[in-house]
Amino acid sequence: MFAYFLFFFYLICGTLLLHGIIRRKIFPFTIYHTASIVLFKVFMGCLYGWLFLHFYGGDDTWNYFIESKAETTLLLHHPKQFFQEFIPSFSLRLSDNDPLQAFRFYVVHFEKWFLVKALAVLNLFSGRNYYIDVLLFELLLIWGPLLLFKLLAQIFPLRTGLHFLLIFFIPSVIFWCSGIRAEALLLLFIALILYNSHAYAKNGGVFRICGIVTGLLGLLLIRFQFLIVFIPAYLALLISLRNREPGPKYFNRIFLGCSLIILLSLFLPLPLQLSRPAIEAQQKFFMLNGNTRYGLDTLRPGPVSFIHILPQAVANSIFRPTPWEGKNLLQSLSSVEVLFLIAGLINFFLSARRKEQISHPVYWFFLFYALSQLVLIGIVVPFPGAIVRYRIISMLFLFLFFYATNPLLHEKLNARIFRLH
Repeated sequence: MFAYFLFFFYLICGTLLLHGIIRRKIFPFTIYHTASIVLFKVFMGCLYGWLFLHFYGGDDTWNYFIESKAETTLLLHHPKQFFQEFIPSFSLRLSDNDPLQAFRFYVVHFEKWFLVKALAVLNLFSGRNYYIDVLLFELLLIWGPLLLFKLLAQIFPLRTGLHFLLIFFIPSVIFWCSGIRAEALLLLFIALILYNSHAYAKNGGVFRICGIVTGLLGLLLIRFQFLIVFIPAYLALLISLRNREPGPKYFNRIFLGCSLIILLSLFLPLPLQLSRPAIEAQQKFFMLNGNTRYGLDTLRPGPVSFIHILPQAVANSIFRPTPWEGKNLLQSLSSVEVLFLIAGLINFFLSARRKEQISHPVYWFFLFYALSQLVLIGIVVPFPGAIVRYRIISMLFLFLFFYATNPLLHEKLNARIFRLH
């Protein structure tokens, strides 16, 4: 009974506190807007935990929670030992004092360490209750989508209603970016980088640089593979913002250059091929067991294999699962996500004013980062469950890009949601 009281106490107090902060930051939110995004995100986070516990016997999030209980005891009785894994010397000792191996060990394991130990701290406030931990986790990490929304609200104030729905209320996006998973952290770090980069391009400031560095460091430590794909799109964004270029000019040049470098490297000996990390990552996934697996050829050295596997990768990561492939609730939810994307794609190409509507480098960042991330995921991962989770931030960015070209939709949603005309 006390757990229910604690849950609703944190929910009400957290929502009111968040709304007070939002109003100070000049968001166009009423208490109803704030409460709706908090309730939906918390509901999805709890639903995520409940579904995976009752239908799949748990997943990584439940394993993290179970491990966090022992870590909470360690924190209370041996706080120095609790924090030692975050000290680089710990990884150095486990890697026989090899700095390169120690760095790799640290980066590979940091995601799990961070989530388990973050839960251990939250356990002090939740009484070691999973669902209260989820609530507190959502209240802390909701700043990722909020920062993204604030950035777009500043750039495109007449599209506030559309961005509100896309960022906070697409069920599949909120579902996979909730729960106690790294995806919520990744969205927070990406939003932190984008928001501070746009602010720095306008006014500069050390505080903005600190925000950018924090976001980049977070991407490196939580999932360095995402950072590798992020860098080219981010460099193109920075150059476009500095030169006030609204179109894809610098994105085209940088991605064409990167593509040529990768393609030329495929003719070199295997140790020098830039596709080698993708080959090794795919082999690791192929060694795992899964209930469902998409058809995906083995990636081999050389350009022929890479070109042959590319259509499979695009189909698997962007256009599947199809509605008739949905074998359970989660796959059916993902198939609706694909239909939503296809509808956005049709809307984009039918729009007579699409060039005018996407004339800002942030939109082009969404497109180029999302497509490059999705291609890499499709090449490496054969399991649909992993694909729909890894791709979710990229799908959100594609939704934001493709649905940006409908002025009538913007006007109607602004009037309905925010009473803006």
